[in-house]
Amino acid sequence: MARITDYDSLKTKVTEFAMRTGDTEFDDSGDTFIQLAESKLNRSLALRVMETEVPLTGVVSSASLTLPADFVEPFALNLTTFGEVTQLLPAESGSMARGLTNGVPSQWCIDGATIGLNVPCDQAHSFRFRYRKGFELSDAEPTNWLLTNHPDVYLAAALVWGGAYMRADEELNRWAVILQNAVEEIAWKEARGIALAPLQVDPALMGRPGFNIYTG
Repeated sequence: MARITDYDSLKTKVTEFAMRTGDTEFDDSGDTFIQLAESKLNRSLALRVMETEVPLTGVVSSASLTLPADFVEPFALNLTTFGEVTQLLPAESGSMARGLTNGVPSQWCIDGATIGLNVPCDQAHSFRFRYRKGFELSDAEPTNWLLTNHPDVYLAAALVWGGAYMRADEELNRWAVILQNAVEEIAWKEARGIALAPLQVDPALMGRPGFNIYTG
């Protein structure tokens, strides 16, 4: 039996596992099952490997920044314009005080599909945005960490939707149990890895007032 190594081989295995002999109705459904599976996995998994950081550039007189396409959950927004890293304070979109005069932002929030700033930028400020990204296989990105290390999770998550498509409760429930067990095992492994790491305090967090509403 061929191994699952990339997007195409995963689609092949999804079709093989979902179809009964002589069936043809799933031939073009594998990519949809995988897309729906990733939607579920991106909500369920919170892994260190999913954390990333990207540079963002503000626009003069604008109080918003575009979120990355693979954004799932925010961690921090830092201002780097002046050659040092300054962590901006997170706020809730509905309660953050917003100024009308251009200036240097000091607060931020997730505002729909953008990052909202408390004041419009008075120059093209540089930022570093740290966030949790999602997994998304495609022809352009045929593999990722999760598929390489846990192909069973991808397969099970896709086949849950295969069972739903077939209206076959037994198939759906079987794969849902396999998926749940696998997700719990990954979470447990992640927790053990975090526990082994030495406890350190980020200097950027020292003396910072308030409570981070996004990360706790």
